[in-house]
Amino acid sequence: MRVASVVVGLVVASVSASAALAAPRHLSDVQYIEANRCLGLMTSKALASPDAGALRSYVDREGWSRVPAALDQADEARETAQSAADRSSGYTRMQLQAERDGVCRSFLASTTAAASQPTKSSLQ
Repeated sequence: MRVASVVVGLVVASVSASAALAAPRHLSDVQYIEANRCLGLMTSKALASPDAGALRSYVDREGWSRVPAALDQADEARETAQSAADRSSGYTRMQLQAERDGVCRSFLASTTAAASQPTKSSLQ
């Protein structure tokens, strides 16, 4: 069991580090679904985060060009994560908190980077 928790910790750390380094300008469908999962965690009663509003805005901006299948999967991922977080306790809650504070923070870093990039009108 201890080995599994170490493995999970390493996976979360490596995913969040790689996501932070390669913060894309636009999310792929898979990243969009993962961002919605993060939104579900951040808006749950158990793991609520003040950063949920920023992530919600980012997800809304990224969602306009998605195919219906990706939108459906994103909705399902968000609802499932929110439900799981609200029902969780003990070790499971710690795992979800680690995901929220690791992988999900990389999406927030992407929102900050996107907001800080100069627009064409600000360069003139």
